[in-house]
Amino acid sequence: MEEVEIFDRYNGVPTLGIFRTGGQAHLFWRTLGYTGDISLWLYVPLSDGDQEALGDDEGPGLLDGIVYQSARQRWVTVGVADYYRLIFEREWSIPPNAKHGQILRSLIEDVTAALQLAIDGGLPPGRKENFKKAQEAVRHLVAC
Repeated sequence: MEEVEIFDRYNGVPTLGIFRTGGQAHLFWRTLGYTGDISLWLYVPLSDGDQEALGDDEGPGLLDGIVYQSARQRWVTVGVADYYRLIFEREWSIPPNAKHGQILRSLIEDVTAALQLAIDGGLPPGRKENFKKAQEAVRHLVAC
């Protein structure tokens, strides 16, 4: 990692920011799960224009145009963490012009389904238990 810029923290842990590695910048965001063991993270590749927009706005609209209501479809990486350790990741697509609620509902549905596929795929017992724990936590997020 070449550089990390932190925009927000929760209990001292970075939850929103940018990291740069190999000449590429990525936005990282702890999307859901601030109080339990399990959390969902988005890692969004940033263009030069995205980085300029972030430099101009560090307020509540920081994610607008990049995550929310982006003019284009964005391929991102979703990570599921257990105590800040990634246990699962997958690529995911944010559709263009998607709003906050639409993105979060779709994210939760897709992650829940992906975890089930992994559970059904014959994981070793220890990992299977971690994935079941994560899936249950994600289901709980749906009910919130």
